[in-house]
Amino acid sequence: MKIMVPVDGSQPSLRAVKLAIAMTRQEPKSEVALVNVQNTGTLEFGDLGAATPTLLEQAAAEEGTAALKKAIALCKAAKVKFSTDIEMGPIAQTAIRIGKKRRVDHIVMGTRGLGGVRGLLLGSVTTALVHLATVPVTLVK
Repeated sequence: MKIMVPVDGSQPSLRAVKLAIAMTRQEPKSEVALVNVQNTGTLEFGDLGAATPTLLEQAAAEEGTAALKKAIALCKAAKVKFSTDIEMGPIAQTAIRIGKKRRVDHIVMGTRGLGGVRGLLLGSVTTALVHLATVPVTLVK
């Protein structure tokens, strides 16, 4: 079984990684696909006028690597087979595209990430991903 976990570095996303790791224990030859999608509107730049495509890609890679750091450490500590993807684009749609490319069987994700308006039951990315998914989705608080 291949389980995709969208990771943004938030506590809910790290709890989702821990659940995915636990799920791999029940299924031999399981794998966790850690995915980080950077939305170009949220990348940090001091001068947006200087944001060339190359700089955007570099910033996305740096932000994605930082967001995945703890998730990668969890997978390594658990000795779980895993892969990572960092891409730019609309978060839910890009995550779904990566999941199809990787042929994932299940998506496990946190209900709230680092961005957006506090107090919503589900984040907008979570809601969009659930609606777009064609595989089972498990949400983690």
